[in-house]
Amino acid sequence: MTPTRRANSAEEAAPPARRARVAGLLALTVALYSASFFRGSALAPFAAFIALVPAMAAVEGLGPLRSAIAGALTGAAALSIICSWLASYHPLAIALVAFVGAWSFAAAFAAVSAVLRSGHPAAPLAAALLWASADVARSVGFLAFPYGSLPYAFAGNRAALGLASVGGAPLVALALACANASLYAAARTLANHGGRRRAALAALPAAAVVAAAVFGAAPPFAPAPGGPLVAASPDPAGDPAEGSFRVALVQPCVYEQRSAPAYAAAFRKLAALSADAAERGADLVVWHETAVVPPIAWHLRQRPDRPTYEFVTDVERFLTAYPVPLLAGNGYADPDDPARRVERNSALLFVSGTAEARYDKAKLVPFSEYMPPWFGRAFPSLDRRVIAAFGPYWTPGSGARLFGLGDARFASPICFEDSFAGYFASFDEPDFFVVLTNDSWAGSASMQAQHLAMSRYRAAETGSIVLRAADTGSTAVIAPNGAVVAELAPFEPGVLYADVALGYSTRTVYEAGGERFDLAIPLLAALLSALCARRRRP
Repeated sequence: MTPTRRANSAEEAAPPARRARVAGLLALTVALYSASFFRGSALAPFAAFIALVPAMAAVEGLGPLRSAIAGALTGAAALSIICSWLASYHPLAIALVAFVGAWSFAAAFAAVSAVLRSGHPAAPLAAALLWASADVARSVGFLAFPYGSLPYAFAGNRAALGLASVGGAPLVALALACANASLYAAARTLANHGGRRRAALAALPAAAVVAAAVFGAAPPFAPAPGGPLVAASPDPAGDPAEGSFRVALVQPCVYEQRSAPAYAAAFRKLAALSADAAERGADLVVWHETAVVPPIAWHLRQRPDRPTYEFVTDVERFLTAYPVPLLAGNGYADPDDPARRVERNSALLFVSGTAEARYDKAKLVPFSEYMPPWFGRAFPSLDRRVIAAFGPYWTPGSGARLFGLGDARFASPICFEDSFAGYFASFDEPDFFVVLTNDSWAGSASMQAQHLAMSRYRAAETGSIVLRAADTGSTAVIAPNGAVVAELAPFEPGVLYADVALGYSTRTVYEAGGERFDLAIPLLAALLSALCARRRRP
């Protein structure tokens, strides 16, 4: 073989070798990214510090277009693994989350590839800002789905929650992205310029500083004068302390509510678990999201079928006799509208059987609870299929509002709403939040842990006490620094009592302006990317 033919053969062999290397790096990214959310090991979140390093190594040599394709495949795979519990709801749900992962990772990979290929000294920082921007983008808009965002893998870390109190989940996302980018910059310099080890090692302290910021000790939780702000127990000793407000969070573990007999069976569980609340000094009893499925007032007025009417009559009789105010998740429809043209997912506060106040869920789950009106007009056939698969849509509520009960002022976001930091912070300084949720459909402790992580971040961002009442879990009490004070075991019926100190109110840095990080990060990413674009690698 002549030298020319040998050279040509080497060139022909090179692309398959590069493709194999890229495929291996992307597979490693999927593995590390998914492992960050693995609940079986306390070391799992550390994978997030290196999860993006192999991705950066892959995309720098691909170019933006091929990087977008690689990102789409990587994002679809990673989110499908992390959110595999969605298959319990409907197989189409996995396809939807794969689509969300595909577009967000595709955009991030393409942009990161472009800045890294520039060779600009600021390219690693620009790459970190771009990745954090993709996290921000996945948390806004109609297709918002922040599950699987790396910050939530650190919900158990005090320092991460401390960062969240300053700049929310986006600031934690940026810290993690900076750690990854710093490590990649160091590795790249070592690989390409072995003689310039000082320059390579100079990048390592940056990653170390970020890691120390995330994993170092968070500011301690400051108790209120005279005692802690919140205490919790499944078996409280005595009455609540003076000035405290006792809330009983009921976890019934109901798995099916699709008929009047199933409604009645679920109600009997709730009623039995709530029986001792008055004797234990509860000021408020809380039942989970859609604890009572049929709209009570509508069925009492319209009476379309006897079994459901008899069921809601039993519920009304119980609520009228019950001695403690009760907050319950319930579908709501206008009692005077026989057609039920507007139906909402609501939390109703019952006092002696009367619904004194109501909050309607405003942030609805796309493709499940809500579709914008234009979707039905543009895709009528697909719209009918979505309704057939997931059920009728809810009508969004008008926005944040508070409940008042005696001296207590509290907010009750419903389920998916604790995924939205800005919306959570829009409630006007309540004494506490109580999140109603029903995650029984997933049958997954992993899903419940991921959802609990959302509430922990919202507690830290707003400096608020957050209580959670869930059907099968996680029913929990969360302190204002995001620490879990107490939690019921998943998939086991029980009642968790929380004694909340009233009158405590704080305004975090996040609420005072830190929430603007979700705008500042994409803006800085755009400016730094433009700077990198002006220089091409020599």
